[in-house]
Amino acid sequence: MTFAISDIEAAIRGWRMRSPSDEAFAASAEARALARLYGAVIVRGCEGSIDAELDDAQRDALQILSAHPPGAFPQ
Repeated sequence: MTFAISDIEAAIRGWRMRSPSDEAFAASAEARALARLYGAVIVRGCEGSIDAELDDAQRDALQILSAHPPGAFPQ
């Protein structure tokens, strides 16, 4: 499965909504895992990432997309 950068952004928004924090990602391990993935995608200049490139924390954090499809989170 391929995750576009927009999917990663949507999942980060979803976790930030679920676990808000005054310190951005400090309260959510899932959002931190996705932030690492997001940064890696940007550094590589890619449009996304494939499932095989994800670690377990990133894969688990992206499961929020199953419960809330892309576009379900406010921009």
